[in-house]
Amino acid sequence: MATRSELRRRRQFRTLIALVVVLVVGVFARDVMRAAHDSESARESRNTTFGTLARQLLREGAMLDHDTLATLQGATSLSRSDFVDAWAQLEIRARQVTLDAARLRVPAVDGRVNSVLADVMAQRVSSWEVIRNAATKPLGVATSAKPSVSLSSALATIARTNDEWRDAHRRLLRKPGHVRLPMNEWTLPANDVNALVATVVQQVRLRTEATVSMNAVLIDPQPLPSRAAQLVLLARDQMSVGVSLRNDSSSDAKVTVHLALAPEQRSGVPVTKSITVILAKQSNTAVLFDSVAIRASEHGVLRIWVTGAQPSSPGSASRFYTFKVASAG
Repeated sequence: MATRSELRRRRQFRTLIALVVVLVVGVFARDVMRAAHDSESARESRNTTFGTLARQLLREGAMLDHDTLATLQGATSLSRSDFVDAWAQLEIRARQVTLDAARLRVPAVDGRVNSVLADVMAQRVSSWEVIRNAATKPLGVATSAKPSVSLSSALATIARTNDEWRDAHRRLLRKPGHVRLPMNEWTLPANDVNALVATVVQQVRLRTEATVSMNAVLIDPQPLPSRAAQLVLLARDQMSVGVSLRNDSSSDAKVTVHLALAPEQRSGVPVTKSITVILAKQSNTAVLFDSVAIRASEHGVLRIWVTGAQPSSPGSASRFYTFKVASAG
C-alpha cells in the first residue's frame, strides 16, 4: 500500500502532466487562430486591392466606350482638327485602359475574376483600335498598322466580352466578401457603328488637307531644245515620263498621278495611265510612267495632273505640253 507521500507525488505528477497538455493545446490553438487571422487579412487585402483597381478600370472603359460613340455621332459637325484631336485623346485613354488591365492580373483573387476582367478589357481595346482605324484611316489620319479583322468582327468581339464579363460578374456576386463591381457593358455593339463610320468617312470637311505640287517632269529620251511647254522628240516607239512630287503640308495624302497622251489627226494612239502613291507629309516622291507608246511624226498634247490633294498653288499640280515626234529617218 502506497504511503501518503507517494500518493502526494503521484497527484503532483498528474497535475504537471495536465498543465503541460493545457499549455501545448493553448499554444497550438493560438497559432491556428493567428494563421487563420493572417490568412483572412491577406484575403481581405487582396480583395480590397482588386476592388479598387477593377472599379477604376471599369469606369475608364465605360467612358472610353461612351466618348468613342459620341465622337462618331458628332463627327458631322466637327472640324478636321477637332476630329483628329478627339481621336488622339481617345487613343491616350485606350492605352491607359490597357496598362490598368495588365496591373489587374496581380494579386490573384478567388475564381480568377481578375484575370477574366483583364482579358476582357484587353480584347475590348484591341477591337476599339479596329473601330478607330476604320473611322480615321480613309481620312488620312495616322493610325496603327492595318488590323487583321474587319469592323464587324471587332464589334462581335466586344459583344462576346460583354457576355464573358456578365458571367464572371454573376459568379462574383455569389461569393462572400465585400467586393461589388458594376457591370459596365460596352454599348458600341448596340449601335449601328458600321453606318456611323460610313457617314464619318464621307464628310468632306474631315478629309486630308494635304497639298501637292510637281517639282519636275523628266522625259526620256530627252527632248530637243524648243519653246516652253513644247516637247520635240526624236523618232522612237516609246518614251518614259518621270514626275517628282512634293507634299509641303503636315498631313499624309493618298494621291493619284494621271498621264494622258492625246495625238491629233489620227497621228498616233491615245495613251492614258495613272499611278497611286502615299505622299508622306513634308516629303518628296517620284512616279515613273514607263513604256508610253509613241510613233514617228506623231503630234498632239500631253497632260499630267495630280488628284487626291489640293495644289500648293494654282496650277502647281498639273502640266500641259504640246508634243511632236520627229519623222523616221
